Amino acid sequence: MAIIHIVLVKFKPTVPESVKKDLCDKVCALKEVIPGITKATAGKNFSERGKGFEWGKLGDLDVYATHPAHLEFISALAAHKEDILAFDYEA
Repeated sequence: MAIIHIVLVKFKPTVPESVKKDLCDKVCALKEVIPGITKATAGKNFSERGKGFEWGKLGDLDVYATHPAHLEFISALAAHKEDILAFDYEA
């Protein structure tokens, strides 16, 4: 079974769309750097049901959590997030 890691980010109201897009691109690029990630997607929520959260999904979690590229991404995101929700499950 694959491990699925889903992250929902609520950006600060002042964060421009260009920064959001850049962060989505960065999280998707992690699959090229971190072994074990088989798929990475990210995108802007298009409905009001998301309550302001955006999302990303990464498959396979083993090495991801402590990998330097992931930690660098967390640092880049920190200045722009208002809130974050993450959960992992087996599929």
